[in-house]
Amino acid sequence: MSKVVQRGAVAPSMNITPLIDVVFLLIIFFMLVNNIVSEETVDMVLPELEDPQTRELGDVDRIVINVAPEPFTRQGRAEFPLSHTGTASYIKIGTGSNSRFEITDIPGITEKLKQVKAQRPEVEALLRADGAIYYDVMEPVMDALSTAGIETVNLVAYMPSD
Repeated sequence: MSKVVQRGAVAPSMNITPLIDVVFLLIIFFMLVNNIVSEETVDMVLPELEDPQTRELGDVDRIVINVAPEPFTRQGRAEFPLSHTGTASYIKIGTGSNSRFEITDIPGITEKLKQVKAQRPEVEALLRADGAIYYDVMEPVMDALSTAGIETVNLVAYMPSD
């Protein structure tokens, strides 16, 4: 014979352990994404555009190429943004330990870009350079992109409102 036991009113409770796990995973995800994005950038003053013909890139396969300026202080550049020698310090292609090249290492830059193109045929280049760097520093990098067969090169600049 079975017994019936009276327990009283049921008290509602919520188990938030899975919610806390999800929050921690989101925090870790955003920290990792922030590290990846910050690895691709180099501190520089990008040129402002007067009449930009821009587009949002969206989700494209891309490689970021930074033409890094000579070291500078942010305070000095804020007052005189073009007070710079016009030379570059190095070129950084993407991320990783073998991504930094000397300015004069155009064959090495071209070879790295060819490797990227071979691995990712639809890759687009995002070319970032300081606003005060002279064109004669940029020209060999653009030639290396062309030689590597990368067809789409996007020049990155901040919008005047940023």
